[in-house]
Amino acid sequence: MGVKIDTLKCTGCGACNLVCPVGVLSIVDMKCHADEGCISCGKCVETCQWHAITVIDEPVRKKKGAKT
Repeated sequence: MGVKIDTLKCTGCGACNLVCPVGVLSIVDMKCHADEGCISCGKCVETCQWHAITVIDEPVRKKKGAKT
């Protein structure tokens, strides 16, 4: 499970980052970025006034070349 961020809608306001209970959201280059560890609680989705975040069903995968 995880979240998908629509970078065209994201304004980089950081509201999602403040409500994430596991601290996996960050702002990189004025856009939200989700790291591994998302628990799909939906708090960021509820908080985003721009509707830039959605919960996805497939697991968030590590980037290619990342150590396991």
